Amino acid sequence: MSMFPEHTWSLRPMDAPRGDLQNLRWLPGDRQQRFQIPSHLVRSFKRIMWLFINKPTPVSHLAGSSARQWPGVSSVAQRFGALRHFGRYLGEQDIAQLCDVTVDLLDDYATELLAEESRSSRSSMEQHLGYIGAIAHLAIYLPEADCMVEPTWFAKQLSKRAHDRAADNSKAIIHPDTFAPLLWWSQQIVQCAPDIVAAVAWVGAATSRPEPRQCSSAALDAVGELVASRGGVLPVSRYGHVAAQYLIAHWGGGIHTNDFRRWRQLRGGAYSLNSALPQPIPISVTCTIEGRPWLPFLDYRDIRDGRLLRILQAAAAVLICSCTGMRGEECRRLPRGALRTVPRPDGALSFRIDGRMYKAVRDDNDQQDPDGKRWVWATIKPGADAIVALESLAAATGSDRLIGHPNTRNSPKRLMEGDRDLTNASTVRWIEELIEYANGLMVALDLHPSRSISVDPSGKVTLDRFRRSVAWHIVNRPEGLLAAGVQFGHLRSTTTDGYGSTMSSGIAATMDQERTNALYNTLQDHANAAKTGMRVSGPAAKRLGNALNRFASNEFPGTYVDLTKKEERQLRSDPDMVVRDNPGHACLCLADPMKPATMACSRENDGEPNRNDCKTYCGSRVYTDATVAGDREEAAQLRARLDNVNPILAARINNRIKHLEVHIAEHEAKALPLLTIMTAEQAKAGSGSGKIRPQNSGASDATDVPEEGDLA
Repeated sequence: MSMFPEHTWSLRPMDAPRGDLQNLRWLPGDRQQRFQIPSHLVRSFKRIMWLFINKPTPVSHLAGSSARQWPGVSSVAQRFGALRHFGRYLGEQDIAQLCDVTVDLLDDYATELLAEESRSSRSSMEQHLGYIGAIAHLAIYLPEADCMVEPTWFAKQLSKRAHDRAADNSKAIIHPDTFAPLLWWSQQIVQCAPDIVAAVAWVGAATSRPEPRQCSSAALDAVGELVASRGGVLPVSRYGHVAAQYLIAHWGGGIHTNDFRRWRQLRGGAYSLNSALPQPIPISVTCTIEGRPWLPFLDYRDIRDGRLLRILQAAAAVLICSCTGMRGEECRRLPRGALRTVPRPDGALSFRIDGRMYKAVRDDNDQQDPDGKRWVWATIKPGADAIVALESLAAATGSDRLIGHPNTRNSPKRLMEGDRDLTNASTVRWIEELIEYANGLMVALDLHPSRSISVDPSGKVTLDRFRRSVAWHIVNRPEGLLAAGVQFGHLRSTTTDGYGSTMSSGIAATMDQERTNALYNTLQDHANAAKTGMRVSGPAAKRLGNALNRFASNEFPGTYVDLTKKEERQLRSDPDMVVRDNPGHACLCLADPMKPATMACSRENDGEPNRNDCKTYCGSRVYTDATVAGDREEAAQLRARLDNVNPILAARINNRIKHLEVHIAEHEAKALPLLTIMTAEQAKAGSGSGKIRPQNSGASDATDVPEEGDLA
């Protein structure tokens, strides 16, 4: 336990996890600090920090927030960082004591701080200012010289951003050009786990043989035979010396690592080194990727240095987080034996993962509970396969955990077994290594460029971002709100973990934003497609033209993230701009929730149309060239199935094919360019009366624009 006068306060008594800040250093010492508190203000800031740690947050400050009575280690570290930044600023302003700080100076500090930071860190800067503003409320515990005035901006909303989110919801969604190929490659790597595990077992057995004594006659003879068998040219280790460990392991032992040097000295032998020589091990490559062996051979260095072990664990973690919605910490700390296979009455298998949840779990003292609470996740087969691969790898390495630092010669000597928990920074590096390795394999195997993993525009890929990305895709499917709530535990969190139950906070607000995001993207995509000549048909085609005209007339920003809160509310609340993509029924849905009589389908609890119950005779459907292309693809797939099915099923498939062909032919006969419809509707709205035939250079006639109907 650190004492107040000490220049370094340890956070280990607060159970600071590995990877988090371990010490508060008031003086830089041998280390250079970016933000250094002036020496004459150190004692004042020590008093403030002591109060932050040892005084509970007033109950009045806890109401309506997620704050806790006692700060955790991460909160203490954030407050310390804020104080150091503020202390440096006061030193630059020649402030001798905190009582000399003025309201104007605090305003200047806030303005300068918010102006210099990026958009992505603005919310953290507001939190930073909140810690500084709280100093004024500690006046009753501080000497007069340390009492600071309250800023004008304290407890006010400083951000101008429309979409500030917290915790999981602040994570950026992984771009599809990164997400899709990364998932594919993760499955391929996990599929190749047997080769990696076999190589790990071979290397482990080969390197665990007892080392013989140096300079024995038999060992020196063996070195001579080994050198001769390789033509006098030997591979090189990562340190530039002869790869003695590999050569001994491949030879079968009986040689000391120093015997190569002693052989040259005592026997006058000679050999040369070639850094380009590979170091294959005698393990067959059995796995393939798209019909090709995934590697020509397994290299000793990739196993001994832990490279393939890290890549396999990263690939498995990607699949687990993607298939379950786990947070990064929950995945990293999974124990062995976590997977359960549950037989179902129909003979199929379900998979469950027994782990622990750590977010918002508190002990009796309202402190973060490092042990979390038991939790069960459902997963699909790729997630289960990933855990099976990790189990086999852990068995080969003798590890007691599924994911951890490989026990290699490059592991830090100071890394004790209790400290081998993986940090977020380590998993980020492992995923980067996986991406680099996968892109290299794509080139080596001459795969299609679509297998290339693109750089994510939002930055580094972390495990926590998979939860957010998967949630976004689930929510934007029919009945996705319920599915996401069940999978991610939000239905229970509403009552136990402090999620708000109103539409302005918690998971409900998040789902509102995701729905609006999907609506914006659909409108933007079809507005762009109209300019390229996309055609549409169906009873609600005119309403689609009107919706796109309204969207264009509002002059919304070019991307969803640039919308203000007012623009977001306007977009969400305007029933004339509601355009929903319904890929399950190959159409667009323009149903108006305010007019339930016009909806042929059933309704969700929130009034939205049930897109799983979409009816072909509904008057709110629109077909586009893109949706009809999906129909053509389905028809082609069905035709390919006809040769291998029984007559009864073949008759049903033929009926479906005929239905699709009729629909495709009807679309080709009646579809009009969407831009023509938009022009006609805009002209009609501008005239205020009658139907107007717009000028059109194509063969289509504006009088053929489909009329709006309730039920066709």
